[in-house]
Amino acid sequence: MYMLREVYQAERGKAPEIVAAFKTLSGVLENAGCTNRRIYVDYTGPMDTVFAQWEFDSLDQYFTLEREFYKNPDAEAQALIDAFNSNAKSGYKEIYEIIQ
Repeated sequence: MYMLREVYQAERGKAPEIVAAFKTLSGVLENAGCTNRRIYVDYTGPMDTVFAQWEFDSLDQYFTLEREFYKNPDAEAQALIDAFNSNAKSGYKEIYEIIQ
C-alpha cells in the first residue's frame, strides 16, 4: 500500500481555488479506487499551502491512472489541470510506502 501527497504553494489568496481543484480530484480518485483521501490547508508555516493525500494499492495503479489522466484529457480534466497550473506558484509530490 502507498500514500501519495501533492503539495501546492498557492498564489497569494488562491488557496480556495486549489482546495476546490483537490475536491474535484478527490472524486476522480474515489472512482479509481484510491482511499483515505484528505485535503489540508496551512495553519502555521508558509501561507497559502494546500496539500492532499490519498492511498492506493500499487505504484502501477497510480502511474497508470496518472498517465491516462494526462494522455488525452477531456474538457473536465483539462479544466482541473488548468486550475492547478494557474493558481499555484509551485508544487511537488511525495510517495511513501505504508508500513503499518
